[in-house]
Amino acid sequence: MRFLATAISVLPIALTSLALENNNPEKWISPNKKYAIKEAFYGEGKRIVAVFVNLRTSRSTVIKGGGARNSSALWSSDSHYVAINFERSHNWGDAAVCRVEKGRVSEIKLPSGMEATRFLPSPANDQILHVGPQAIRALRWLDNKRIELISEMDAGLYCKDAPADIVSLDVEQHFIVELSGTTAKIIKSYAKKEA
Repeated sequence: MRFLATAISVLPIALTSLALENNNPEKWISPNKKYAIKEAFYGEGKRIVAVFVNLRTSRSTVIKGGGARNSSALWSSDSHYVAINFERSHNWGDAAVCRVEKGRVSEIKLPSGMEATRFLPSPANDQILHVGPQAIRALRWLDNKRIELISEMDAGLYCKDAPADIVSLDVEQHFIVELSGTTAKIIKSYAKKEA
């Protein structure tokens, strides 16, 4: 019974390894050249999952991304952290930030309160017709422990005097997140700067 449980838990990793070889996926190698993030495809729709690979041992770990149609990875300059963006549709996606330690990867839970709906202007709250898809994406590393993320969405508002009674509202909120081991905290937040 123990053998069967072990075989079942190892099967997804083996299938992922085969997928890496057969689909010629995108690959992002860490600055220290020890690790990589690779895309693996699965299913008829060619959905994507992100895979962490220890290039020295060839061991791989599925991070996440089931249902994504595209992904990209940003490594910190010291190779201890990696941010992965998952594009789920044209304007919906999410990000994962992971820590790499001793050849293994673990996902860091992002701070709560980053949802774009929290940043709708207060007069708009009573006038919202619909809220569009939301996206959180990693923009850039500021240094080895600080990363800038963006939370964004579109909303349709009802305005009595507007043509067709609908006004579109874009929300874009930037966050500077500081990482310490396996924790993350927001140290700065600001709205999109108008041009």
